[in-house]
Amino acid sequence: MKQHPAVQHTLTIFEKICMKLPPLVPADVQKDMAQALEQMQDNLHLSIDELEDTIIVFGKAIWPYRKAFHEFLGVAEGRMGEKFLLGKVTRNTKRVYNNFIEEGGSFRDLHAGKKSISFFSPEERGELCQALIDVEDDIEVHTKQEVLSTNRRAYEERIIEFQLILDDMEKRLDTLRTMADNEQEHPELASEIRAQIRGFEYGLCALGPHPEEHAVCGAEDHFKGRKQEKTAHRIKV
Repeated sequence: MKQHPAVQHTLTIFEKICMKLPPLVPADVQKDMAQALEQMQDNLHLSIDELEDTIIVFGKAIWPYRKAFHEFLGVAEGRMGEKFLLGKVTRNTKRVYNNFIEEGGSFRDLHAGKKSISFFSPEERGELCQALIDVEDDIEVHTKQEVLSTNRRAYEERIIEFQLILDDMEKRLDTLRTMADNEQEHPELASEIRAQIRGFEYGLCALGPHPEEHAVCGAEDHFKGRKQEKTAHRIKV
C-alpha cells in the first residue's frame, strides 16, 4: 500500500523544507521537524489534511528565519551573482552575455527568461541555465557564512522583525477564525473565510504563494463587506 499521490507530493515539499532550513533555526525545532518527517514517511494512512496541518505548524515556526535569509540571499545575489556567473561560462557565452547587458538586459532578467530566451542560442541558454544553478548554490553557501559571522547581528535583528510581523498576522488570522465561527447567517461565507485563512497559511509554509501582509491586514474588512453585500442581497430578494 502506498500513500496517496497528493500526500506524496506534499510530503516531498516538506522534505525539501527540512533539508534546506535557514541558519539559526532553533535546534529543538529542527529535531521536531526531523521526527515529524520520519513519522509521516512511515504513516501509510496519513491524510492530506493531517499532513498540511503539521507542515503549517512548522512552516510558521521557521517563517521568520526563511524570510530573513531570503532577504540576505537577494542582497548577495545582487552584489555577486553576475561576477559568479561570468566565472562559470565560456568566453563566447560571456561575450554574448555582455552584448545582452548592452542591449538593456540584466542578470536578473536571466532568471525571468522573457528577455533572454530569444537573445541566446539553445546551447548558450543550456550553459547559462546550469551556470545559474551553480551560482545559486554558491551564493547560498556564501550567504550562510555571512549571516553566521559578519552579518549575524543584522540577520538576527531581521528575524526578530519578521517574528513581530508573523505575530501580527497570526492575531488577524485568529480574528478571521472567530468571524467564521460566528457566521451563522451565511454558511457559505464562513467557508469562504476559512478557505482564505488556509490560503494564507499555505503561503506561510511554502505550500502556496506568499501572503502579502496588506492582504492579511485587509481580510477582515473585506469579509465584513462581503457579509453586508450578502445581507443586502437577501433583503432585496
